[in-house]
Amino acid sequence: MRFSNWSPITAIALAAMLSWIGSAVAQSDQEIPEATLKAPWNQHLVVLQSLSGAIISANASVGTQLDDALAVLETALGEYERQVDRVIDRVVGDPQFAYVAAETSQALSAQLLDVHSGFAALYSMLGVQERTDVQAAQASLDALRKTLQAQVYFERDVVQALGSGSRQQIVGLATRWWYGEERAIAVKKFVAGLRQELQGMSSRQ
Repeated sequence: MRFSNWSPITAIALAAMLSWIGSAVAQSDQEIPEATLKAPWNQHLVVLQSLSGAIISANASVGTQLDDALAVLETALGEYERQVDRVIDRVVGDPQFAYVAAETSQALSAQLLDVHSGFAALYSMLGVQERTDVQAAQASLDALRKTLQAQVYFERDVVQALGSGSRQQIVGLATRWWYGEERAIAVKKFVAGLRQELQGMSSRQ
């Protein structure tokens, strides 16, 4: 059948189907999917929310230690945010980024190790390190760290997007990382809020 003989509705339906197939193929080719980038932060946020009462109500001596631990964690999260901002900028604006993708992946992994350690110190201080949800959140974060430490997965994503010459794929990769970063930022903001409340309670004791 000739394309010119197809009705406008058929042509539109075919275009939509091809677009969906293209999107599905692109998603299946993702080495580091959006869910992997978001899951650790969503899990840690839920854990922190469940611990907020215990943190805020801590006595002055324990509160000082908790504030220090939260400060270290907030700084580590802030540095991860800065690095991901740089990744997004380079994906969108630097055609040569593929040449340093492996190195960048390693740097992100190293930063996540600092974040993981920050969470571990906080949870240990609160005596909740053996909780199932805490261990699951830490395992999820460590899985992302190991994925980045391997370098090849991040590198493949970058090479595929930049090598395609497709603006849609390039923006898609950047957007995927932004959605992951957005959840990490939510955790950082929550940590900052806990510190503020903790300091406020300490000043009234």
